[in-house]
Amino acid sequence: MITFHTIKQAGKTIHSPCVVTLGNFDGIHLGHQALLDQVLKVSQTTGLSSCVVTYDPNPAIVLGKKAGMKILMSLEDKEEWIRQKGIDFLVILPFNIELAEMNAESFLEEILLKQLKAKNIVIGFNHCFGKQRRGNYELLKEYSEKLKYSVEKVDPVYLNDTKLSSSYVRKLITEGNVKEAFYCLNRSYSISGVVVGGHKRGREIGFPTANVKPNTDILLPGIGVYAGFTQVGEIEYPSMINIGRNPTFGINSLTLESHIFDFQKNIYDQTVRVYFKEKIRDEIKFSSVETLISQLKQDEIIARNILKSTIGKNSTHF
Repeated sequence: MITFHTIKQAGKTIHSPCVVTLGNFDGIHLGHQALLDQVLKVSQTTGLSSCVVTYDPNPAIVLGKKAGMKILMSLEDKEEWIRQKGIDFLVILPFNIELAEMNAESFLEEILLKQLKAKNIVIGFNHCFGKQRRGNYELLKEYSEKLKYSVEKVDPVYLNDTKLSSSYVRKLITEGNVKEAFYCLNRSYSISGVVVGGHKRGREIGFPTANVKPNTDILLPGIGVYAGFTQVGEIEYPSMINIGRNPTFGINSLTLESHIFDFQKNIYDQTVRVYFKEKIRDEIKFSSVETLISQLKQDEIIARNILKSTIGKNSTHF
């Protein structure tokens, strides 16, 4: 896959017709995956190259509609996921006021048709582009015959009776419902970060932790204790993960810490990835350190049992 960070780069490199889709693809949930699958299907049927257009930063943040919104996936993870899917071209459009002010017809003609050579356009049922979000399936359909391209719409994906969206996945993650989020993503929600030094309180009480410093733009699951895995290098280790402020030890800033079972290596300054399988409990302020230790022992038993049941069907990877 070739990745472009400007539309001019893409226009100079792409010389033959493409099947193109566009969207934010935050988290790449099952709805996004259906869209990408359809692009690949059309690509295989027509022999055209496949092209995905996305934006950075998220337009909702730039336009102030969701100021302070955390994202589900870093740009690097999104790029890697789309690469592994088998897409030929990824165009990451810098989303700024200039792009926001471009009307839908100009976006269609100048970007999709002229620069990206779109011959087939696949669009999600609710995706909009151009000034005032006028660009959608209906507008693309209106101009398709005149401008000589085909367009098709991909319908929403439902999980039970719930229409999947990045907003819904964010809600689940915020609530700590990572188990349900798994079914929306078809993989465990994960966060990568660098292991940094902490207060070493875990080590003092027999539960040493890797203090993981993630990208501050990424959404952390709700405060609590989780069963999951920590990937160090190429190996995933069963873990008990805490997101919280360690209230038993006083008022502290929010941290992400992973107690990796049966693990003794020094991994300071290494980048690791933490996968969340299931929430065990909320964070509690204990009356004593001894009570905390007793609870952590119980948490470990629960976490090991949860993780034991996932071995062999553990879809944590991209």
